Amino acid sequence: MRNKIVVRILAVAMVLMLTSFDSMAQTRVRFRRGSNSASISGTLARGGARIYVLRASRGQTLSATLSSGNGKVDFTQGSVHDTQYSMTLDETGDVQIVIDNHGGATRYTLTISIQ
Repeated sequence: MRNKIVVRILAVAMVLMLTSFDSMAQTRVRFRRGSNSASISGTLARGGARIYVLRASRGQTLSATLSSGNGKVDFTQGSVHDTQYSMTLDETGDVQIVIDNHGGATRYTLTISIQ
């Protein structure tokens, strides 16, 4: 009986660990040679998040749009929670784009461009 309880606790702990890994997943975005945009499709679990990282230069404008099957995936940039995002960069370096799923598991498409 005691072994069954321990096994169940370990199983729950593993599920929670795997869920947290999905919510912290990070992907580097690279544009094809000669291109200034990229489209990325994927899936997010309920409550999941994903971080996209790309390199950009000072003065460039980064724009991104997001669509999802459940309509509940959006950008989380500070206080911004929207499906469209745009900013002019103050410095050269890596930029993080965070998306969050506020609904059930779904597919999404993210399009990023830099001008």
